[in-house]
Amino acid sequence: MKRLVTAFLIGFAAIGTANAAEDEAVALAQAFCGLAELDQGMGRMYLLSSGLTEKVTAALVAGGQGETAFGAGVPWASGDAAANICTAGAVASEGGVTLVDVIYGQGDAGWTDQLVLVAGEGGALVVDDIRYGKPGEAATLGEAASALLTG
Repeated sequence: MKRLVTAFLIGFAAIGTANAAEDEAVALAQAFCGLAELDQGMGRMYLLSSGLTEKVTAALVAGGQGETAFGAGVPWASGDAAANICTAGAVASEGGVTLVDVIYGQGDAGWTDQLVLVAGEGGALVVDDIRYGKPGEAATLGEAASALLTG
């Protein structure tokens, strides 16, 4: 009986941990959405990992003379139109990272990107990349920044 209770408590604790991690991922995605209007989305830079921040910053300054290599600005989302709907979606784990869907909408159009989250300094989740479009497609913010820098 003691083993059964111990197994139950360990299982219950694991569920609590998983829910806490999922809650943190959803909160980060909601913050990501909320920062869309702040300084043309540049407030989102505070949510990025140091590695992604370096790539995006380098691409921003690569244009010179006040222009960015990104052209119209950092491509925070895969959709062409400015979304009037942005909300957190499903959370999953893959290969040691946490993935959270970000669901966008504009009129009748809608699309979903994924934030790739990793533990940053102090263990808090940070955005290590943004996967554009459907899961499994190769295009990401990190790849877009790297492509601009390499040419």
